[in-house]
Amino acid sequence: MPREVGPWTQDKLKILQQYLPVYLLATTRALERIYIDAFAGPGLNRLRGKSRTIDGSPLIALDARARNGTKFDRLFFIERDPAVAAELRDVLNTRDKTQRASVIEGDVNKELPELIKTLPLQSPTFVFVDPDGIEPRWTTIEAIAPWRTELLINFPLGMSINRNPDSAKVTAYFGTDQWRGMWSSAGLGRSRALLQLYKERLGNLGYRYTTEDDRLIKTSGGQHLYYLVFVSKIAIAAQRIMTWVLKQPDSAGQTRMDI
Repeated sequence: MPREVGPWTQDKLKILQQYLPVYLLATTRALERIYIDAFAGPGLNRLRGKSRTIDGSPLIALDARARNGTKFDRLFFIERDPAVAAELRDVLNTRDKTQRASVIEGDVNKELPELIKTLPLQSPTFVFVDPDGIEPRWTTIEAIAPWRTELLINFPLGMSINRNPDSAKVTAYFGTDQWRGMWSSAGLGRSRALLQLYKERLGNLGYRYTTEDDRLIKTSGGQHLYYLVFVSKIAIAAQRIMTWVLKQPDSAGQTRMDI
């Protein structure tokens, strides 16, 4: 059955829906284009309190098309839960008429490093990292860094990290215990410091192109959930395009100025 989600989920999905066609256009000359969803889910979402069903990230990527017709040549959807993975396969049996997509069942920290080793080093590969908790481990990010990857990452600050200040998973997520020294800071200063630490470490892996302002996703009541972090190793054009996307109105039609 479709996964129940809050209305704010539409914000990140809209960003993905706007960016992918431009990414595909920019990579048209490559031999192939690859999409990886590290935490795929069932493919369909139902908005909480409503009967309406919307496409999740796997189906948005599957349907993404540049204005010249370019699509992803191969798509890989990683999902830990066997029942959810089976549901996604059922959805793809109906939607993936060209059989470009594969569902990989298992832990992202094992499956993503193994998957990336089977892919051409220079094939443009877009990786969407949208976990429910403090995932993936930093070693997983390190494993995919040598490839020609762009990442859109759910940085789970409000949802997870702030609730687990003593968790070993936080250290595994950052790949360092430097975050502990920032924890004594209060409020927004701490959030920004932790986010900056993560982005600096991504930059050290070669992901030098990023957006200046990351989209802060909030609940309808204004509670901070997570930031969407975009990084690329490839070209400053990607940075400019995503900056433009993030300045577009959100799913409710509001232009956000996150501080």
